[in-house]
Amino acid sequence: YILYLQPLFTDVGLLLIFMCYCSPMVVTQFSIFPLPLGKYVADILDSMQNYCWFNNCLSQISLALNRIVVTVLLRLNFFTQTRTILISILQHSLALAITVTSQYLLPCCRLEFDFTIFSYREVYITDVPNISWTHLKRPVQIACSTIPFILYTIILLSIRSIGRRIHLKSEALNRRRKQELKFTAQFATLAAIYTISWVMFSILPTIVLTSGNSWIHG
Repeated sequence: YILYLQPLFTDVGLLLIFMCYCSPMVVTQFSIFPLPLGKYVADILDSMQNYCWFNNCLSQISLALNRIVVTVLLRLNFFTQTRTILISILQHSLALAITVTSQYLLPCCRLEFDFTIFSYREVYITDVPNISWTHLKRPVQIACSTIPFILYTIILLSIRSIGRRIHLKSEALNRRRKQELKFTAQFATLAAIYTISWVMFSILPTIVLTSGNSWIHG
């Protein structure tokens, strides 16, 4: 359950950021933190949001790997507590590295909350290409969608053949695998929703972004 809890924890973090930071500014239409301290607090909270998002992105890969190891390779005891904790630490470290690189190391473009459009936006710099998106964020998000898609497709294609072999070996093992497949269906659904979300929020602003509906930029 350690792997399953990672996106839950970051989802709670995202909800707290939106409830305590984003929502008040949307309602009041001004920054809730006084300058000059407010700039640094907002920067930290924006980075935390970025970190939570990319941790959730990477969770799609770790969960898909867990599913294929358990349901296809039938290594039910592979994900020990030690291995799972190490995977979680690696996942959080990668999310932190992506956040620091995109927010502070690359010249453009960092993410910040803009209450005028009710969401986050990238801070563009004139004549500076958006390296953060083209060379880091977009490749990471594509990978976090493509890898789970491939793994879940392998699981789907192997369900029947492996199921027949399992049924002949052990009824208890067969019941366990059916339960694991139910979890797999849930995680595959989450991966699909994740992919639809980031793709739509990346494409829609370029299609319908106008002064009257700039909220969709978020």
